[in-house]
Amino acid sequence: MIIHPTLKVSALIFGLLGLGMGTSAVSNATSLSVPARSLSEQIALIEPYTQIHIPESATEPVGALIMFHGCGGLKNVQDGYAEAALEAGYGVVIVDSLSARSIGRFAAMSQVCTAMRLWGQERSADVFAAVQIAASDARIDGDQLTLVGWSHGGWTIIDALAASGRNQAPASLLGEVDPLAEQVRAAVLIYPYCGFPVGSDGSDLNSDIPVFAILAGNDMIAPHRDCRATLTRARDAGVSIEFDVWAGLTHAFDKPGPSADPRMEYDPDATQRAYTRVVGILDQVLMTPG
Repeated sequence: MIIHPTLKVSALIFGLLGLGMGTSAVSNATSLSVPARSLSEQIALIEPYTQIHIPESATEPVGALIMFHGCGGLKNVQDGYAEAALEAGYGVVIVDSLSARSIGRFAAMSQVCTAMRLWGQERSADVFAAVQIAASDARIDGDQLTLVGWSHGGWTIIDALAASGRNQAPASLLGEVDPLAEQVRAAVLIYPYCGFPVGSDGSDLNSDIPVFAILAGNDMIAPHRDCRATLTRARDAGVSIEFDVWAGLTHAFDKPGPSADPRMEYDPDATQRAYTRVVGILDQVLMTPG
């Protein structure tokens, strides 16, 4: 692995970039570097921290949903979506990007969620690696994959789709990579972070991969206006875009249990609605489980 110093910033960065405890302001986040690996090295990095679940009833390869958590790491958010997808007959691939990099809870909240480290441009390499990990599993139909990301995970997917749209590997990957569109049928963004320092304004997303998004109307952490602008530019550039702003909901509305942050409030009804929406997207874009 080499260190590829392509990302440097000297600015005030406002906002929490995922599921966490509060908003942070980071001043003069300078000398930010991107670790650059080959695709095989990236696969080796995340594969030990990638869970693959297949429906018990599956008798042949199934399409799969690949999950990318928010900046705080894996939480019970992903559990409900995974259960819903499995019940519908789809496989589930859950990537733990933080454990793969030995980033614990404190570092996640103090560094990742404040954009001091692991920007989406860097983490987008996980998307390309996870697609190959999923496709190499004989129980999964490697041409029937859908990506889903929450908050920082949504940012990660946006930057991966932008790299794919430019026919380039992310800055964090060395060499050439296969276009995501050969295997990825859609991307789902759930209250994604779309503001600075996201590396795409939406105009360069891969036009062969439709994007669906659920935005929270009262989101004070990842304001929906930023994503509305990004997704509108993507639509204008020819990407199939479907997004809805769900009124009255906060960031992390689908995280069960109480929150110490008043800007994040669990809504069980909206959470069930989100499960149904994601499964509906899978039914729309993937082959019917058989």
